[in-house]
Amino acid sequence: MNFLGRLRSLPIFDLLFFFLCTFSVWSLHRYVEPVPATSFYPSFLLQFAFAFFPQLYQRKWGRIFTALGVFTFLRLPYLSGLPMVGSYQLVGLFLGSILGIWTREVILVLLGRNETALPKQSEQILTDWMIRNPTGKSSQPIWYSTYFGFILFLSILTLLCLFQYQGLGLISGLGIQEYMYFPSLSSREAMGLSCKILVPIVFVLLYLFSEERSMPTPSKDSLSEQIRFGLFLGLGINLLFMAIQSIWSLEFFSEGTLESVKVGRTTGLLQDSGSASWLLPTLSLLWISKLISNWRKSKERFSLVLAILSFFFVTWLGLKQGKAFWVIWTISISIGIIHLTTDMWIISITKKRITRIVLYLFIPVLGFLTLYGLSFLQKDWDLVELSKRFMTALPVWKSDPYLALKRMDLIRAELLTICVEGIKNNLWLGNGIGSFPLGLLDPSRMGTKTTNGMIDFPPNFYLWLVHDLGILGTVVFLFLIGLFVWERGLWKQTLLLLIPLCFGVQIQNFDGAFLCFYLILLGEKGSGHSPSFDKFRKTIWFSPLLLILSVGLPLNYALFYSGRFWDLGIGSEFRKNQLGEYQSAATLLPRSPNYEYEFHGKVWEWKLSEYAAARVGRIFLETNGKSLVVEILFLNSDRTIIKQELFSEVSQGYSWSGECPKGASYIRLKSRSKLEFRLPRSGFDGSNRIQF
Repeated sequence: MNFLGRLRSLPIFDLLFFFLCTFSVWSLHRYVEPVPATSFYPSFLLQFAFAFFPQLYQRKWGRIFTALGVFTFLRLPYLSGLPMVGSYQLVGLFLGSILGIWTREVILVLLGRNETALPKQSEQILTDWMIRNPTGKSSQPIWYSTYFGFILFLSILTLLCLFQYQGLGLISGLGIQEYMYFPSLSSREAMGLSCKILVPIVFVLLYLFSEERSMPTPSKDSLSEQIRFGLFLGLGINLLFMAIQSIWSLEFFSEGTLESVKVGRTTGLLQDSGSASWLLPTLSLLWISKLISNWRKSKERFSLVLAILSFFFVTWLGLKQGKAFWVIWTISISIGIIHLTTDMWIISITKKRITRIVLYLFIPVLGFLTLYGLSFLQKDWDLVELSKRFMTALPVWKSDPYLALKRMDLIRAELLTICVEGIKNNLWLGNGIGSFPLGLLDPSRMGTKTTNGMIDFPPNFYLWLVHDLGILGTVVFLFLIGLFVWERGLWKQTLLLLIPLCFGVQIQNFDGAFLCFYLILLGEKGSGHSPSFDKFRKTIWFSPLLLILSVGLPLNYALFYSGRFWDLGIGSEFRKNQLGEYQSAATLLPRSPNYEYEFHGKVWEWKLSEYAAARVGRIFLETNGKSLVVEILFLNSDRTIIKQELFSEVSQGYSWSGECPKGASYIRLKSRSKLEFRLPRSGFDGSNRIQF
């Protein structure tokens, strides 16, 4: 096949889809996290290389290194010693992995992979590379994949956030502006709170989707096993670091863990103790269940002994973990022991089910007795603290459940109360993805306040989902997740997430999002196919119906949700009613010693002062930058252009002198290229209206 034929054989639509999605999420991340290049790129490039080059070499090692990096590179910027201006992110790791996958596929296709049966000995290195990476191409159109609908839904949620934080000026020629959303919070920062959820989920889904689209066979056995191997490597490294922190010093590799060290908790290389409290037991359960499965198949005692030792080792490490660890660990282990013993000793399915139900009823009783006994210990352990709080909360549980919850955990009780208040305000459509911490920052919000001013997500995933997406959005979300679970038949494994999701929004970070979607999408062997789903998939009508629902439901939700944008205002009038003043769209607000506004971009709009004396004069844009054309447009109240003139280039900037035409309400500045300039604070009145 000639080179032109190889070009035609490339999966062009797949390449365009993944390139556009990846580039959009990357741009969004850099918009909400404008970390200086000197601080951002060193750790970013290390993450990128850690995933990109293994992916380029072979699928297997790319998957292992990516999964390993998720649980070891999260705090890399802190550990590198560089100042961490932005939030915790693994953008470099996932971007490198996704680009590595498609770069490898494109190069191998262009080199003629699988075209020669007996390659030349002189090209042995290239031949070995092709053998390690056989042809992978999905015959199913990309829009019929269950991934497509979920990514579309997340894309729509992102657009809704942009409109919520930018208004309809986004599509009126102004583009993205530097607005103030609250008096002390910009639209960029507000969007960043939403991206704490959106960016990790989208990158994780794009990575897993890329892996599956480029696989040589429909079977996901190798994909699941190799990612799981990387997960276990990451778990082992974190167990080692946690052991060192427990025995010698909590300060060991603890930079960037917020308050974890102060409260005496170990984190390993994970983000903080909150993440460790659910990731450690969940990953350990996967590891122990794998060992038990190997023991039952091969009868090798080594796997059983290792599983028992792992249980005791993780339990010991749990002494310096949060309360969530003990709830997840004890309940999950109890259920696991019940299932294992009944499987081994009871043959009858009916007797097995009855025995399990009876034993399930003993778990709360056993838990109560354990907590009661531990409450008498004089130890500085979170488990003992949990026991004492439980015993003080128990007497008032029936008469005053909220007081009992406050005695258990005051901060969680307050956050849950605020979450319920937010649900009541927007029950059907929700408050917007990532809006909960934004609501805590709202100075005009009425209702419950947090005692210590803590800004966080709700401590319960299910309530958070209804708070942010409402009932309609939750239905769409669960429908798309349900398709994943039905398609792959992995509902039993997905149950591992039910308890951890009661203790927080676990998908707000890359490590949590990766583990959650791994459990949903890939099983122990990754077979990932449900017989009933496959049966319907073979019919003519099923795939188009799923596509219609996967596209139609998110679009209908967006249609209903978009009704709240119409009264936000456009351009300089965005959120004027809420803020009490017009928008200046300044990138940097006035500060000493010069007290000047600084503007970055290409387009700006300001409301004109109503005083005649302030509508005549000169505008001087102080800048060292250059632009071929800088123009000023005068608009009436309907935003129709009534006059248009050019700035003159002068020393140290651009200048315009003149008088505003009659009927002008706004002025709009446009630059041919990106420009950075300054205007004095005196150029705006008390309501942020421009005056000459």
